[in-house]
Amino acid sequence: MVYPFFGTGRRSLYFPQGLAYVAAALRNAGHTVTVVDMEGSDLSVDSALARILDSSPEMVGFGGMITRYKIVRELGRKLKKEAPGVFLVAGNSGATAIPELYLKNARMDAAVLGEGEVTSVELADAVAAGAEWRTVPGIAFLDDSGAVARSGKRELHPDLDSLPWPARDLFPLERYMTSMDHRGRRERHLEIVASRGCPFGCSYCYHIYGRTIRRRSPESIVAEVEHIVKRYDVRYTGFPDDLFTSDKTFVLQVCRLLRERLPGIRWSCLGRASTVDREMLSAMRKAGCYWISYGVESGSPEILRRMNRTVTPEQCLNAIRMTREEGISTEASFMIGMFGETRETVAQTVEFCDKADVTAPMLFVTPYPGTPLFLEAEQRGLIPDLEAYVLSLEAADRLLINLTDMDDEELIRLRRWAMGTVGKRYLLRKPFTRIPSLLWKHMVLRGLGHLKQDAEELFSGMGRRPAR
Repeated sequence: MVYPFFGTGRRSLYFPQGLAYVAAALRNAGHTVTVVDMEGSDLSVDSALARILDSSPEMVGFGGMITRYKIVRELGRKLKKEAPGVFLVAGNSGATAIPELYLKNARMDAAVLGEGEVTSVELADAVAAGAEWRTVPGIAFLDDSGAVARSGKRELHPDLDSLPWPARDLFPLERYMTSMDHRGRRERHLEIVASRGCPFGCSYCYHIYGRTIRRRSPESIVAEVEHIVKRYDVRYTGFPDDLFTSDKTFVLQVCRLLRERLPGIRWSCLGRASTVDREMLSAMRKAGCYWISYGVESGSPEILRRMNRTVTPEQCLNAIRMTREEGISTEASFMIGMFGETRETVAQTVEFCDKADVTAPMLFVTPYPGTPLFLEAEQRGLIPDLEAYVLSLEAADRLLINLTDMDDEELIRLRRWAMGTVGKRYLLRKPFTRIPSLLWKHMVLRGLGHLKQDAEELFSGMGRRPAR
């Protein structure tokens, strides 16, 4: 199993839950599994290739989101030359959304579509036995004519409790647990998955786990938290689910068990403004919830409508205020550059941040393959070369595709102004605590060499809004 690296100079590491789940399923099925974690072990392509070949594999599986495609392609091509008999397979959102790139250009033999545990085991069983693997449900491959073909559909796994816990022991776990977390701290931390799926249809989001939420039992969730606390001395955990707060009864049950069995544990989650209330938030705080991140994305009702967010700025503002009043720290995410974005809609986002007293990097709206937003961009002729576009995908703080009526320079200046204005107002409310904290976080994340650049970007955006 190979986890490709992403970007350079980024020091906040996020454990690859999906790949670890697949590794655990394969191991439980009797396969010998070796992990080459390029991200966690800070490996170059050549170093990773050497480790892969040293393990003499029969099959190599690649994880990672679409932003890691370029590394999958490079390694796939090299492996086909160095070890042509090894079976190559890729999974996750990229391989599911655009399997043709992985099969034709990255030289994969198969792509696992969607949820990977059961499909990967059946595929590995077939390959190991020398049996016909093209009939395994849930995969894509090239037929005899070189066209992309798909096997039968793989249904989503109905019982998440029956899946083995992630094979964390196969990864360089210490680096993940001691990297800087979202709070800018190095307290030992490790997240667990409590549910899969999201019923909402935001246009920029890819639903690899489907539109139906499947939840683990509260008993199973808290048992895993107990396990990582005892085995790894974890002091801070969290739930990276698309929507942990989707069901009030479920959240209250998890909170009750955490209070009873793990008093003192602190944790975080992702939330949606329209799903929280005071009773839920109060129970979460008493159970150790320290931080909730809300996906706000824009302060403009029109832009939220274009994103199909089905939430209003007022709901988001109320949720943030209510969360703070209940004693939980909160952050929000924002994006700039949606179809229909204007100077006025960006100004509405700035004003929202001012009212909510939040600051966060405002990322550029980026269409990822498999999302409704990508389909619209493609239909408008904005992505003429699919692979060239995918190879350019990195962090969304770079403008890769302009969906607005503004030219690129104008949109970049507008984002810089928005971030500078929001940052200034936020920092100056509590300058003696917020400024040192922000500088420290930036230095740890990006290094001392980037600190000057970050400061210049912040202060350069503190002027008046760019003119038309």
